[in-house]
Amino acid sequence: MESIRCITGAAARHAHHHRCSHYGIRHWALFLTSIPKAHQQRAADQPRRLYATKNTTHERATRKLNLAPRVAYQPTSATTWIISDGLVSADKEAIALAKGLSLPWTVKRVQWRQGLQWLPIPFKKLIMDYHHVMNRRQTDKLPWFLTGDPLAAPYPSFVLGSGTNAVPGLLQVSRMSGKASYSAHIHFPALPFIHFDQVFLQRHEVVVQLAALGLMKDQKNYFRINSTLNTITPKSLVLARTKALDQGLIPKSYFSDRNSSSIVAVLIGGPNEDCSHNTDRMVNRLARLIDVQGCRVLISFSQRTAANTKQAIAQLRERVQDDEKIFVYDPMAPHGTGTTSGGNEGNRGAVSWTGVPGPIGAAGFLERVNPYEAMLALADKIVVTADSVAMTNEALATGKPVYVLGGELARGKLKVFHRYLADSHATRAFRPGRIPIMPLTSNSKNGNGTSYGNDTADPLSYPGDHPAWNTSLAGQGPDEIKKLAERLRIMRESRITGRRVPEHIAEATC
Repeated sequence: MESIRCITGAAARHAHHHRCSHYGIRHWALFLTSIPKAHQQRAADQPRRLYATKNTTHERATRKLNLAPRVAYQPTSATTWIISDGLVSADKEAIALAKGLSLPWTVKRVQWRQGLQWLPIPFKKLIMDYHHVMNRRQTDKLPWFLTGDPLAAPYPSFVLGSGTNAVPGLLQVSRMSGKASYSAHIHFPALPFIHFDQVFLQRHEVVVQLAALGLMKDQKNYFRINSTLNTITPKSLVLARTKALDQGLIPKSYFSDRNSSSIVAVLIGGPNEDCSHNTDRMVNRLARLIDVQGCRVLISFSQRTAANTKQAIAQLRERVQDDEKIFVYDPMAPHGTGTTSGGNEGNRGAVSWTGVPGPIGAAGFLERVNPYEAMLALADKIVVTADSVAMTNEALATGKPVYVLGGELARGKLKVFHRYLADSHATRAFRPGRIPIMPLTSNSKNGNGTSYGNDTADPLSYPGDHPAWNTSLAGQGPDEIKKLAERLRIMRESRITGRRVPEHIAEATC
C-alpha cells in the first residue's frame, strides 16, 4: 500500500511539474511566494501534513492563475493622455506633441510613491513586473507603488510622456490597455526601448546616453529629433507680445522704441546633476551687462531656480533701483506677487504650484499669466543658463542671438549639447566686457590695402572676432511636431490594421 502511495505521489508530482513548466516566470513567482507559508507550517505540522499543505497551496495558486484572464486588447477612445510629474519643461514638450495629434488631450499627474523615487529606473521596472505577475486581473485602481490621478478605462489612443519620471505611468497605461494605447516617450527613458512603441531622442542623448549602451544601442524604435519640441513661431511671439502689453505682464517702458538700449532676456534655470551654478559669477556678469554695457534686462526664473539665486538677483535689483533697467519675474511666487519688481502698474502674480492639478499647473498656468514667451519676443538678445536644454532650444527657435551662461560648468550630456551648439555657431558664451564694447564698423584699409573692422566684436561675449550667427534652428519646432505626429498616427494605424509601414515613414531619419 505504501509503495502504491509513493508511486502515485511521484506521478502526481511529475504531472504537476509538467503542467507548471509551461508557465515560466509565473510558476516560479508563485512557487517563491508559497515558500514562506510552507516554512511556517514546518515547525508545527507533521511532514506528511506539510506535503499535503504544500501541494494544496500550489494547486490553489495554479487554479487562480488559470482563471485570471490576461489583459486583452481594449477599445480606445480618440483622446491623448499626457503623463506628468509636474515638471513644466517636460509637460510643454508632451503638450506640444499632443496638440500636433489633433485629438482632445488630458494631463494625468502620476508619480512614484514617496520613498521609492530614489530607486534606479531598472529596479522600479522590476517592482512593476512583479506586481503585474502577481495581479493579473484588470483593475482601474492605481498599483500600490504609484500615486496621483486614476488611470481608468476607457484608455486613450495615444499616451505620451517626457522624462524618466513619466515612465511608470506610461508603462501602466500601455500594460492595462493591452498595448492598445500607443505609447511615445520623449527623451532617454533609461530602459530598453522595447517597452515603448516609440522613443524620441535629441542629438546629445544619442551621442552620449545611447552610445554608452554598446551593442544595445542598435534599437529600432527610436527617432532622433533636432531640438526640444516647441511651438514658438514669429506669429506666436507677436501674439505673446500683444497679450503681455494688454494684460500688463511687463512694464510698458519695455514696449517703447524711444530707448535705444538693447533689451536682453535672461532665462535662469536651476542646478542639476549635469550642471552646477556659480551665483556670484552670474550676478557679477549681469551687473556688468547693466552698468557697463547699458542694456535693459528682463529676467525670468524657472520652476527649479534655487532660493539663493533668487535672493542674489533681488539684491541686484535693489541696488539698481530702476524698473526700466531690470525686471524680474518669479513664476513660483504666490498669487499676487509673481513679479519681484515693485511699483509697476498692472503687474500680475503667478499661480502657486502647491496643490495645483496637472492641467492647470502645466498648461493653463503657462498660457494665462506667464510672460516668458513675451520676454523672448521683446528681447534683442537672449541669455540662458547652461542647465536647461529646453530653454536653450526655445531661445534658439526665435532666431535671435543666444548666449549661454555658465557653460563651463556643464558636464556629461549637457557639455556635449553646448559644445555642439557653440561649434556650429548657434550660441556664444556669455561673458560681457568690463569696458563698453562697440562693434567695429570701419571699412578703412591699412597701408597694404587689406581691410579691417569686420563688425565681429560682441559686447556680450568674450573679446575677439566671432563668426556669423547660425539660425538654422529658428522656427523648426512646429514643422518637427507635425512630422512626429504624422509618424505616430501612421505607425499606430499600421499596427492595428496589420499593414506594412510606408517606406517614407519606416526609412525616415531626422
